[in-house]
Amino acid sequence: MVDHHWIIYRKEEIFTPDLNKFGFVYLITNLKNGKGYIGCKQYLMYRKMKETESNWKTYMGSSKWLLKDIEKMGKEHFKFEIIAEYKNRRSLRYYELYYQMKFNVLSSTLEGTDEPAYYNSRVGGKFYRPVESYEDPEYRKKMSKIHSKRLTDPKHRKIVSESNKRRAKDPEFQKKISRSLKKAARNHKRDPVTGRYIKKNVQAKEK
Repeated sequence: MVDHHWIIYRKEEIFTPDLNKFGFVYLITNLKNGKGYIGCKQYLMYRKMKETESNWKTYMGSSKWLLKDIEKMGKEHFKFEIIAEYKNRRSLRYYELYYQMKFNVLSSTLEGTDEPAYYNSRVGGKFYRPVESYEDPEYRKKMSKIHSKRLTDPKHRKIVSESNKRRAKDPEFQKKISRSLKKAARNHKRDPVTGRYIKKNVQAKEK
């Protein structure tokens, strides 16, 4: 007997959790208007050195606007999908942000209207580098084309060149560089043998 409301993303199949993982990223969709919500949920909670199961089975998101609509329209008018599971908090939080950014949850609108397409009012918590190796082929292809175009575009290269020239002549920028060089000179000393600059306190320890 299924004791939760989650299904697999885009498969309409009952979701079977891997409780060895830390948690999952989910998508909740309002079936009446198509409005969605992307978030994450962990399987276990850790309080006062104790490990207890979270309320992931009955969880319906953390957006007050989403919860308000569920209460008003009824749970049966919403779809609860699991996008993917992740093995630790770092990956979970990273991919929550990844999918929120991929689907443009803060700027997308419902087709033909100015109504936001997602209930999300913010994205992610803290941004971490991913632990698991996942790269979206479509995103990589898109960014590769943009990067290649910028490198070969004369107009873009001219803009970058002029920007660098203006920055180099900026008195504030020159002061900043000067302060950085003075600070480096105070904290570093040239090694007479190798000719490289090393931190003074490091050199003192070696002696």
